[in-house]
Amino acid sequence: MESEDDQGDVSFALPADVDDWVTDAAEDRDESPDDVCRRVVTAAHAVATEGEGAEPADREDIEELRGELETQRDEFRDLLEDVRSRVIQVKRETDAKAPAEHDHGEYEADLSSLRADLEDLEDTVDTGFENFEEVLEYLLERTDRLEERATVLAKAAVDLRDHRDAFADRERRRAAADRLKTAANRLGVRTATCEDCGSSVDIALLTAPECPHCASPFADVAEKRSFFGSPTLETGEPPALEGRAKSATESTAEDVFAQIESNAETAAETERDRALPFDTHS
Repeated sequence: MESEDDQGDVSFALPADVDDWVTDAAEDRDESPDDVCRRVVTAAHAVATEGEGAEPADREDIEELRGELETQRDEFRDLLEDVRSRVIQVKRETDAKAPAEHDHGEYEADLSSLRADLEDLEDTVDTGFENFEEVLEYLLERTDRLEERATVLAKAAVDLRDHRDAFADRERRRAAADRLKTAANRLGVRTATCEDCGSSVDIALLTAPECPHCASPFADVAEKRSFFGSPTLETGEPPALEGRAKSATESTAEDVFAQIESNAETAAETERDRALPFDTHS
């Protein structure tokens, strides 16, 4: 028997198996049996009333859908027919091809020539480099010799550059000393006093433009300023020398280095052109 109270609640007895299921579900969900029953009834009500109020499909929409289906069916038939015709065309072309046992006599001569050329090339490859190890050792030795010669040439170039610089410095100092001697000769002076240390210097014995006593560089010779005075060797940086001696020195050095480079290139070309101990054309 079911009963209903004043607040609209309904109570009724459940079958034993249903009551067991409700009890198990309540324990699994940590809920009371009343809550489980309430949710089940609410879900059943939602399912029962879901289709209520739904409007039937519009007839025009159905007709439009039917038309689209017919159009797609026609397009599918056209595509299928096109594929069928293409398959038939391919089959006809395949059937029209030459049989598998046919040949091309016009290409036979060219093919034979190519085969002969290939055989000659294989023979050249097989027999042309049998002494490969010997050739490799020879090339390595030749490379080592070239490296040694290049090292010797480089050292010689450095030595020549050092000698050139030393020679240029000596030439510059000698030219400066000669300039002082020339200036003293024009003034009629043989000895003069160093402006820095006051020592008497014999200008004719100078080998460098500097004082032999204090090593101060001389710039020029000045005549005596009083009757009892003496000529003076003025100190300071000497003026730039005329370019004749310097140009001659630099020209000589450049010629030397150019000759070294030319000799190095000639030696390298000679080594490259020297015949190897095998014939590459055999």
